[in-house]
Amino acid sequence: MKINHIEVKNFRGFKEKKFDFSQNFTVFVGDNCTGKTALLDALAVGIGSLFLGFNDVHSRHIRDDEIYRISYTKNKIPTLEPQYPVKIYCVGSISENPANLLNKFDSLTIAWTRELRKRGGRTTRIGATDLIEISEKMQQKVSLGENIVLPLIAYYGTGRLWLQKKERAVETLEPGSRMRGYLDCLDAASNQKLMLRWFKTMEMVGMQRNETLKVLISVKQAITNCVEDWNSIKYDLLEDDLMITSNQGKILPFRLLSDGVRNMLAMVADIAYRAAVLNPQLEDQAASQTPGIVLIDEIDLHLHPKWQRKVVNDLRQTFPKIQFIATTHSPFIIQSLKDGELINLDKLDNPIEGIEDFPVTFQEYFDENFDLLHRPGGGL
Repeated sequence: MKINHIEVKNFRGFKEKKFDFSQNFTVFVGDNCTGKTALLDALAVGIGSLFLGFNDVHSRHIRDDEIYRISYTKNKIPTLEPQYPVKIYCVGSISENPANLLNKFDSLTIAWTRELRKRGGRTTRIGATDLIEISEKMQQKVSLGENIVLPLIAYYGTGRLWLQKKERAVETLEPGSRMRGYLDCLDAASNQKLMLRWFKTMEMVGMQRNETLKVLISVKQAITNCVEDWNSIKYDLLEDDLMITSNQGKILPFRLLSDGVRNMLAMVADIAYRAAVLNPQLEDQAASQTPGIVLIDEIDLHLHPKWQRKVVNDLRQTFPKIQFIATTHSPFIIQSLKDGELINLDKLDNPIEGIEDFPVTFQEYFDENFDLLHRPGGGL
């Protein structure tokens, strides 16, 4: 699944706006309150419409607090009036192998719409009927045991390191269901428990079978590709945690890693584990061959500048079929992008200055003091 185009109307801070996306990587930049996170939320509503045709997978709807409001003054009393309809229109492609889908969906560029038309109403489904029919066919093929490749969908918000989802009291999906790869996938908060539980289960199954499972190899390889200076990862049953080994032989549990390493490791592991759950038939190629869309708010979060310079390329190489759409404030991220991959919400018609425009002395100063600034209680 890829998203080519989105139009938002009366959503969050946008009265009306249109955006086109690169097929591989798109990054939004802009000052605070320019709408970077709002666009990711709009995309979550748009791509989450795929789940309307799945059983027991939660979609994302337009919320009341996401309605654009206009301020009026009546008798010197200010009021905020919500504007309707709230509309999210998307154009995208659903499958890289259209032969897996039937009838009118064999050539697959598709458009769909979600709307909230009035106060107290529900987000409409009527404009997404074709997409719903496609997802119903996907679920049917999964139920019949066919090896259809399911698209990966995920959203990582700025609270992904600290905001943890509570365990569900009741989970309606079967323990072995491929659809479990979509659990909480559009919640900007993290659910590391699902990822850690999967690691633990795969390690135990591997010990029972006296072999390392290929899907587990795929996930571990994805992590070591993206998390620099750490070359192996294993779930330790006694510690009940992931244990990470550095290039210098140092072993640390996941919970004691630095914020930057823990943030990156958790996100990459979550993407890779979801790919393995959704498409176990791909075995050790699950991470590299699963298509989909991943949304990341502040992709540079807690990362050292040296890591910021390479994170985009690491994600490209590790997940070549995933379309990434992210936000950033980092000039180091901007420099690593290709033509057509940057959208500047401050000056859409003007080029953005790259990292080469920053004085070398500033770069050196920032590199040298980053660790001090991010040390607990630290500062300059």
